[in-house]
Amino acid sequence: MWYEPGDAFFSSYYGLHHETLPQNDLYFRNMTRRMLNYKEQDALVHFYNYIFSCNYKDLPPEAMAHYFLGESSAMDEYVSCMSHRRTKYIDINSCKNFIHSTCSSDLVETSLAAKCPLIIESVQTIIEGYPNISDEKWLLMLLNHQLAEHMIYLSFNKSEDLLQFIRHGLCIEKMRKDNIQCIDKAEQRCRKDNLIVVQVNRMNMEDLDPIIKANPDIYVVHYTRDPRAIALSRYKTGILLFDKVNQSTVREAQFICNKMREDIRQRLILEEKYPGIFVHLTYESLAEDPEGFAKIFYGLFNESYPTAWNTFIEEHMHGYMDGSTFGITVRNATETALRWRTEMSKHDLDTINKFCSDVIISLGYMI
Repeated sequence: MWYEPGDAFFSSYYGLHHETLPQNDLYFRNMTRRMLNYKEQDALVHFYNYIFSCNYKDLPPEAMAHYFLGESSAMDEYVSCMSHRRTKYIDINSCKNFIHSTCSSDLVETSLAAKCPLIIESVQTIIEGYPNISDEKWLLMLLNHQLAEHMIYLSFNKSEDLLQFIRHGLCIEKMRKDNIQCIDKAEQRCRKDNLIVVQVNRMNMEDLDPIIKANPDIYVVHYTRDPRAIALSRYKTGILLFDKVNQSTVREAQFICNKMREDIRQRLILEEKYPGIFVHLTYESLAEDPEGFAKIFYGLFNESYPTAWNTFIEEHMHGYMDGSTFGITVRNATETALRWRTEMSKHDLDTINKFCSDVIISLGYMI
């Protein structure tokens, strides 16, 4: 199981630090939905193909050094191997520091405007093509030649900033080499499993199309929660995606519903194109009927749900105490799922219901 590898993809492709918020990768500064160009789509497809085929050596080191890997027990041996080596999560961001001022204002559009993906790819090609050259000035000369050959014009100080891209590339390549022994263990473990699961937040529904096309045995679970509950939860934790200055549950719900509305529309299009591979499940159905949820989930690919599922549910959905803000252990999952109804003001609820009514109804919730 991979938890949110999209963070590593955007970090590696655009030169961003880990843990940018999802909307920074998927939306423009004015919060309009961002369509991936052909090169971005191609890179995204290759990234997920490597995961689904257990080909971890070709994944960017950002993916294999991400602390999210610890979310899966299948990665325990790999994480243990990594803990005895120097390549750790913090080191990846240390590599990103070289190009942070040019590429990473936490918005993908900044990286694209500076042509960071193209420069990062060019540096990687040069380093792979000349593995015995580590002299920064030689590599910089090769990079300048390659960019000039392709008539690439840059908006920043050329020699000084390009040198930072060389240092970033050498840093990432060193981590790739340091990691090779641990990656072998992870690949061997992956090939023993019949099922590979990827939980993705950083993706718009339409971006799934080329990934599905490249992986005919893929299944897609569209997992949602009532947008009113999401908005209130984000407001209470202070992690708002839409407006961090004028913080408001209503404004957050409007942003969430706009995204959900388009994702639902795109899912319906994909369901017609790829019948039989989609299922819609909700957080509320997991809380209220975990056994029924499991039967639908595993039934999608003709598997019976494991007996360990019941133990997991008993421990995490009916725990003796609530977990952390981002944890999954709660005393009463059903109560937690519906708590927003008593905590949201009538004014906010009425306003959100008016704007989000189509989304709420299409997802199977009551107004």
